Amino acid sequence: MKKLNAKRVRRHMLRTFEFWQLDEKFLIISPDKKLCTLTGMESLPESDTGYFGYAYLDDTLRVAFLGFCNEEDGTYKYFDADQVLVAQAHMLPTMLVRVVKPTEELVKHPFVRGVLEFHQSDILRRSTLALRQIDHLRDPLRPEILKAAWIKDENKLERIFDDSVKVYVDALLTAYEQAEKDGIRARDVEIEGEPEPPPVDAMIVEFVRITDLTPANNGTWRAVLLDDISGTRKKKKGDDVTLSLVTTTIDEEERSYTMLFIDVDAPIEDTAIDVTSFKPFRLPWRIAYTLECPDCNFKNTYYLGRSGEDRLLFKEIIEEIRAGRVDPLIAIDLVQRDDCEIDFSRELYRCRSCGTLDVKKRVRLITKDHTLSMMYYCLECGERMSHIKRGHIASLDCPRCHEQLNPVEEALWDGVDPN
Repeated sequence: MKKLNAKRVRRHMLRTFEFWQLDEKFLIISPDKKLCTLTGMESLPESDTGYFGYAYLDDTLRVAFLGFCNEEDGTYKYFDADQVLVAQAHMLPTMLVRVVKPTEELVKHPFVRGVLEFHQSDILRRSTLALRQIDHLRDPLRPEILKAAWIKDENKLERIFDDSVKVYVDALLTAYEQAEKDGIRARDVEIEGEPEPPPVDAMIVEFVRITDLTPANNGTWRAVLLDDISGTRKKKKGDDVTLSLVTTTIDEEERSYTMLFIDVDAPIEDTAIDVTSFKPFRLPWRIAYTLECPDCNFKNTYYLGRSGEDRLLFKEIIEEIRAGRVDPLIAIDLVQRDDCEIDFSRELYRCRSCGTLDVKKRVRLITKDHTLSMMYYCLECGERMSHIKRGHIASLDCPRCHEQLNPVEEALWDGVDPN
């Protein structure tokens, strides 16, 4: 039995979790003799201590039983010969589980590694699973299926409204000219019939199921229709279609609502990525920090900074993006925007839970109106890591005994990572 060092959360029934809380997470499954009696679960070995599982989204949320687990002493053991039994999560609604965050050791399991590699190869489609604002549009069992609205004769309604606005503006200009001739102030001019958008109840709106929602160039989205759209022959079931994601805030309710709208006339945009390296005004110093613990034998040197443009490091980052090892929201921006720049440097990160120190590529996506930073998680316990500013390095605690580390040496280095 191996020791389970990963961070765990409180025990709950499986049905109380949202899909995004379980996707790509490990599970400690409480012992339940009823599991072996369920259809398709007859081959599951009985256990008095519980099971060790892995949850992942593959059309529907699934749970893979990987081995046995003893929650009391925090140990686990995989089944012999990499035996894996997979069940759909909706078949196990009352199963008691504790979510375990992934660690470097846990993701080495062949089945888990295969799932993660497949997910990374499908990063653009899976990136939209991170959009919490459209969760209300998702199918309860198949989150990748959503409902999108199609407004019949939308272009015609827009033209009618635009024409009414033009007529109103022309009438207003004529009235201003006449008022100037008559010596009347412009503020006293009144014109009736101010145009208003057509009322919602006058529109014919149809909700259509879509799947494979993916970000596309020029700020658009694309998806595949799962239903025919009545009233038009321009798009049918199985066709790619362009969508827009619209968020409206209602001040009275202080709430925002997000909807997906289908545009059957818009061209289908590509998903190509065009990104350049950000050129900062001042590069981060290339300094190697050596830290030593006065109470234990911990001693390590951390090589931070970057060497000029550092084309090799930038190339590594681009290759990781192409391989799908990138945060979903960053992937969306890279596809939808053409003003993206990537700022990067080797920086020190510290785990918020166990205090593990590690050097990561600090990757920041910079656009004209916002910045996104890559998130990293501890390889030891799975908790999120925080970037450590240079001025705080001298006051860090030892990740082993938690005593304050002593800064032994600060030296310049040539930019070639010795590791």
